Amino acid sequence: MYKPFLYATLAAALLTAPAAMAAPSTDPAKMPAGVYVLDKTHASLTAKLKHMGLSNYTLRFTKLDASYQYDPAQPTAAKLTVTVDPASIDTSTGADEFGLKFNKELIGDGWLEAAKYPTITFVSTVVNVGDGQHGTVTGDLTFHGVTKPVVLDVTFNGSGPGMNPLQTRAGFSATTTIKRSEFGVGKYVPLVGDDVTLNIEVEFQKK
Repeated sequence: MYKPFLYATLAAALLTAPAAMAAPSTDPAKMPAGVYVLDKTHASLTAKLKHMGLSNYTLRFTKLDASYQYDPAQPTAAKLTVTVDPASIDTSTGADEFGLKFNKELIGDGWLEAAKYPTITFVSTVVNVGDGQHGTVTGDLTFHGVTKPVVLDVTFNGSGPGMNPLQTRAGFSATTTIKRSEFGVGKYVPLVGDDVTLNIEVEFQKK
């Protein structure tokens, strides 16, 4: 006897669901022009490098910020800026004495030297939109006091209203590989890998 009521309630919920629940559009031409800022609660930056050739050791930076300017009429003119706090590196080894000591070692001498170089930045210089969903962003990466061009392979995951139908959100995934020794961080190479793969997952919201 309860099933008709249940079905009616479910149907009403689906029919009255906000537009925010609709699937995001993967057409970049439909993303509104404007300035987008990072939603820090839905962002991650991880780094992977070989450890003695045995595993891909994973690190995470817990403090990052980013913003970009976008106009669908001129997508290649988009501008992206990213900042990362190197002191926020987390080895995920836990909050015990060993884990905290390991994190502290990595921000010290021979590694990130966060006290001397307190900010990692990436500023875009060239945007290639590719097929609209998969493209590249070339920019200047400043890390450990050294600036070099880096190319990000970017996937546009889509844009649309989030839970707030009046606010546009957009999501991207990106990856690149750098050689840490080229930025003056060559400690223990090659025992600890020189190639560092960066994986980025971000959501932005329109100001």
